[in-house]
Amino acid sequence: MRKLIMSVAIAAFAIASIQAQENKTLKKESTIKREVTKEGSNVRVKETKSTDTESGAIIVEGNKKTNQEFNENTSKNISKEVLVDAVDIDQNNEASIARKKEIQQAELEKSKRNQEEMAAQKKREYDQKQLQMKKELADRRENLQARPKGMNKLRKD
Repeated sequence: MRKLIMSVAIAAFAIASIQAQENKTLKKESTIKREVTKEGSNVRVKETKSTDTESGAIIVEGNKKTNQEFNENTSKNISKEVLVDAVDIDQNNEASIARKKEIQQAELEKSKRNQEEMAAQKKREYDQKQLQMKKELADRRENLQARPKGMNKLRKD
């Protein structure tokens, strides 16, 4: 009987201590912020976790009175932590940029060749024109300097 009473008393104290009022408060807010930034073909992903923690204790009078006035002693803590900070390269964008640069370079080379051909053609035409003008000048000079038989030749001073 004595053992039975002792075990009931121990059980009662255990239940009472489990159901006892706890005089601590804890409020915790977590916010995860994800930033995705695209810079050309680079994709930057940054995740930050911001945690606001408010903890404290409830202070009550030490008597057994119900509906007691209480004071709360709290402290705030703000912490930030970086979860992910990565830079990824967009391969599709890189390939597209490379293709566009190749096409642009090919067009530039083609344009340069066309300009060189046009310049060479104009130079040939200019040289031919100069040669033709020299021939015409020589023919005119001959015609002007030619005299019929019996006439004296012109003197060059």
